[in-house]
Amino acid sequence: MTGFLHRFFKKHPTDRTKEYWAEAAKGPLEKTIEKICDGFDRETFATKKDSILFFLDIPLLPEFVVLDLACGIGRTCKWVSPKVKQYVGVDFIPDMIEKAKEYNKQYPNAKFYVNDGKTLSILEDKTFDVVYCEIAFQHMNKMIQKSYVNDIHRILKSSGLFYAQIPRMSFYNDETYAYKDEEIAELLKNFRITYYDIKNPAYEAYYVFKAEKV
Repeated sequence: MTGFLHRFFKKHPTDRTKEYWAEAAKGPLEKTIEKICDGFDRETFATKKDSILFFLDIPLLPEFVVLDLACGIGRTCKWVSPKVKQYVGVDFIPDMIEKAKEYNKQYPNAKFYVNDGKTLSILEDKTFDVVYCEIAFQHMNKMIQKSYVNDIHRILKSSGLFYAQIPRMSFYNDETYAYKDEEIAELLKNFRITYYDIKNPAYEAYYVFKAEKV
């Protein structure tokens, strides 16, 4: 994540609404890339490995089915799909999903679906080995975050893993979507949690974690 985007999120976290992302998904791919990652051109978007996939060393095994929640145009698909049985990307903006299908058409085991922006009701119980969500929960109020966390627990297989960043109250100072220590513990109470201390300024705003379904 660029420094500009990190500062933007702190000042204007709720500005990135459904209308923003719907508008971002329209028009040429380069415009969408710029809206998703401020300052990224197409080459940087395709190659820059500033993802929790690498920071957290998320396991990607040949037999795994993996979900990318809030996938956008599927920027990380190219790093996941060749290593696993199936990659699934979910986003609530139809035009994003159409772009994701085109952007990742060379990966036959990649599937993309439109969801309702608050649940994973389109996905079956105990289907996924790994779920990850990349810098997205700060765009959601707590009710939506909790809905997603509950559904992630439902769709994960036994001992399945969930990786994400959840916004910290100490950074954002907004109780509508950011969490205190005791609140994050309650949100993830049905998982066994490992927190990561990533030495990267872009991650100081978040609880960064691995959550194992129990």
